[in-house]
Formats: sequence, structure tokens, C-alpha cells
Amino acid sequence: MTDKLDKEVAGEYNTFRTYLLLLRVGSASARRVQEQLGFSSPSLALHHLEKLRAYGLVDKDSYGEYTPVRRSFGILRLFVITGRWIIPRTVFTMVIFAVLTVGFLRYLSEHAYFAVAAALSIAGFIWSLYETVRSYRILPK
Repeated sequence: MTDKLDKEVAGEYNTFRTYLLLLRVGSASARRVQEQLGFSSPSLALHHLEKLRAYGLVDKDSYGEYTPVRRSFGILRLFVITGRWIIPRTVFTMVIFAVLTVGFLRYLSEHAYFAVAAALSIAGFIWSLYETVRSYRILPK
């Protein structure tokens, strides 16, 4: 099923954008999806919503509102989805390197080894920051 999700949803640009929108806003109607994503008609938004529903990625209530079911597939495996936030996993590495950098810089005057450790921590922080920005740019708007 995951391979099919990767191909039919993550590989389909507008369907994936629809899923990401629902993850970010919580729930939406076909009209709201059409307006938010700039689709030509609500029926096109409905097509993508129903496709997501067929794969079990959204639920539909009696008022026509679609609510996402949180699943990691395709590129979303590289992210942590919490509430309405979609956070690249590299953010956590960036935070660890930032804390290490601050700690090593604090004790820099006590021993020369702390300078090497601080330099490596700074390099790790910069790399993690770069990867985090790249991850955000991969996601469709």
C-alpha cells in the first residue's frame, strides 16, 4: 500500500498539495481547497479530495468537510507531523548541534580541545541548518 501511496499521491503534485493543505489547516471543504490552491474549479478539488479519501488519507463528515488522517509516506517520511506543523527531522539535529556549540564555546578558555569541539559543532549546526532549509523547499507551497 505504501508503494501505491508513493506513486498515486506523493507522486501526483496537486493531490499531494491538497493533502499538505489539509494537514496545515486541519479540515476544509472542496470550495476552500479550490480557493487556497488556485484550482480552476471546486470539482477539480473534489477529485483530489476523493482520491485522498480512497487511499484513507482523509475522512469526510456529513457537512462535506474533509479532515486529514496523518500518515508518513513519500517525502513526508523525512518530516515529523505534529498538529498543524510539518517539521523536517533535521531540525532536531540542528538543535542538538546548537546546544553543543553553546556549551563548547562557554568552556573554550578552559582547554584547547573545546575549540576543536566547538568548530565541529558549528560545522554540524550549519550543515543541519542547510539541510532543514532544503527540506522546507522540497515541499510544495
